[in-house]
Amino acid sequence: MNVLVVDDEEIICESIKADFNRMDCGITFDVTTAVSVAEAEIILENEKIDLLVTDINMPGGSGLLLVEKVRKKNLLCGILVVSAYDDFDYVRNAFTLGADDYILKPIAFLELKSHVEKIAAKLKSIEAEHSITDGQAEEKEKTAVFGMEEVTEYIRQHADEKLSAADLAKKMAVSYNSFGKLFKDHTQMTFSNYVLHYRMELAKEYLRDSSIKIKQVASKVGYKENPQHFSRDFTRQVGVSPKGYRENRN
Repeated sequence: MNVLVVDDEEIICESIKADFNRMDCGITFDVTTAVSVAEAEIILENEKIDLLVTDINMPGGSGLLLVEKVRKKNLLCGILVVSAYDDFDYVRNAFTLGADDYILKPIAFLELKSHVEKIAAKLKSIEAEHSITDGQAEEKEKTAVFGMEEVTEYIRQHADEKLSAADLAKKMAVSYNSFGKLFKDHTQMTFSNYVLHYRMELAKEYLRDSSIKIKQVASKVGYKENPQHFSRDFTRQVGVSPKGYRENRN
């Protein structure tokens, strides 16, 4: 189960991630974290998320906005809202927008486990109701498997442009969820992780050429509008800043 944990406090994200990693409930969890609504929106756009665990009040946006967006897209995704607020209006708004459950901070491990198991059971029931029985749809997915090599080539050729899993799914005429599964089966990585990994490897090549400015490198690997995000992502992925990487190479 792919889980996205959203909280502006990184220590809370990591604590919840650790709780998921030690849960023994017959489910394997792949947990991704985000420290802002904007970062979470990018992940939701490019990855298949089965469970969203989000705080409400965060700088730059509300977690309830994420709840609303997920439900408007009709994604098969469980939503657990986490908050320090026990005000009835917060709870009501969360459920009105489509949250499956609500849990208060500080989070006790067994309480979190109970909520997650309940949502997982609900998702399993929904999946069973919507299981594909149409042979034509199944055949379409089988055909799509052979197009994954074309997708990865497209990513390599368009690394400097905006890349969206939703857009590529439409090009392949498969559902967003099917695309995410097919892509991960083919590459052993989620779409956004694959794109990030390829862009950072490409950035390394450009950084070895001292005649190319770091801002230009950012533009060449898809960060033209947000070069500051390039530095952040590169540092997280490689363990050193773009400037530091270049200096170490020279």
